[in-house]
Amino acid sequence: MNNKLDGHFTYARILRFSLPAMGMSLAVLSFTIVDGLLVSNLLGVNALAAVDYVSPFFLVVYAMGFMFGTGGSAQIANLMGKGDMGEARRLFSMIIFYMVIIGAIVGAVLTCCFPWLLRMTGASEDIIPLCVEYGVVLFAFLPAHLFDSTFESLWITCGRVRLGFIISVLNGLLNVLLDLLFMMKFNMGIWGAGLATSLSALLCAFIIIRYFFIRDEDRLYFVRFSLRIRTFLKICFNGVSEMVDSVAENITLLVLNSRLLTLLGVASVAVMGVYVYSISIFMAFFFGLSNSVITIVGYKYGQGRMDELDDLKKKCTVISLAVGIISFVLCNLMAYPISSLFLGYDKELMPQAVWVMHVSSITCLLYGFVLFCASFFTGLGDGLTSAIIAATLSLIAPVAAAYALPAVFGAESLWLSIPAGTIISAVLCVVLMRTRYVKIKERYYLQLKYNLL
Repeated sequence: MNNKLDGHFTYARILRFSLPAMGMSLAVLSFTIVDGLLVSNLLGVNALAAVDYVSPFFLVVYAMGFMFGTGGSAQIANLMGKGDMGEARRLFSMIIFYMVIIGAIVGAVLTCCFPWLLRMTGASEDIIPLCVEYGVVLFAFLPAHLFDSTFESLWITCGRVRLGFIISVLNGLLNVLLDLLFMMKFNMGIWGAGLATSLSALLCAFIIIRYFFIRDEDRLYFVRFSLRIRTFLKICFNGVSEMVDSVAENITLLVLNSRLLTLLGVASVAVMGVYVYSISIFMAFFFGLSNSVITIVGYKYGQGRMDELDDLKKKCTVISLAVGIISFVLCNLMAYPISSLFLGYDKELMPQAVWVMHVSSITCLLYGFVLFCASFFTGLGDGLTSAIIAATLSLIAPVAAAYALPAVFGAESLWLSIPAGTIISAVLCVVLMRTRYVKIKERYYLQLKYNLL
């Protein structure tokens, strides 16, 4: 594992290191898109709207895995950089144990409370029964789903990204096959779609557990550990920015869905779903890069290679902006074909879906840069700064825009909320890189000087 992180990272090496993680993220997201595509074409607009309304609720708790995984990855990579594999394995085992226990508790609570949550957030009575059918089965299997989100970054730290990619593809393929079986063959409706997603996640969770019970001196595996609550809380705090990013993003979607229902009706929620599914194709590359950055930065920081950190900052900024421009162009070129796949049967919604895709593609330009900055600070162990960036990107700025823009420019300007939030967050990142990161370096060199004295 260490050989993959030692040495200088060129542009090509950063991309090679990140490519498997990008592929894994793309596989997970692409099969989620297929899930929505099948629901829309087999069950109709109301079913798609129900899935889109439930997704933010589910993804809020699913994001706990990002907190466990990214916070753990930074600390485990740091220990590897110091050569302490024994402690790294104990930490890894402890994280997975807590993940399963917390997932089971949270899933049980949400399974009981979900109908109440739907009504509290203003869900339409037309889709509440469909939302309950779909959502309850997802929450019941929450521990299995958390393996997906937790291991998105842990596979990188474990040095088994290709295996993670294979398992992600298996998960997605099984999900699609079960979707077709349950919805087309057995006519199980939207409940069948949720069951297909959950059963595929459960099978892959069993595969992961079995793999890490196999001892191999060259990698991480499960060992005996102690329940160090303070250590676990520290890991959670360091990784909270990635959770905050996803939680805030999905709270924002809940707010936007509620606003859309109020201002534009149920069909607009389905259009929002098309946007989310489509834009996630391009975001997969940013997620893969940001997850890789956490591991590289954590390792280099553990080695005390501040010169390498400066170089990584520059190169990853260039990569994220370049990929952002490419994603922006592709998103505009593919706006009509993608919208047609989801809503081609509804000629009234098609023009709106295409227009939303064009407007929202602005998000692609700077989103990757903001994600990189948040991950960079996570790798440095500065969870607070990373969380501030994530909260601004995914919650504070877009929610404020969701209320301010329609009040000034009318209901249709609601679609500009997410692009506006991304631009504001990018400005914040530039400021923090010029201030907070400089202070971290100054503190490191001061400690180094003190130790030498």
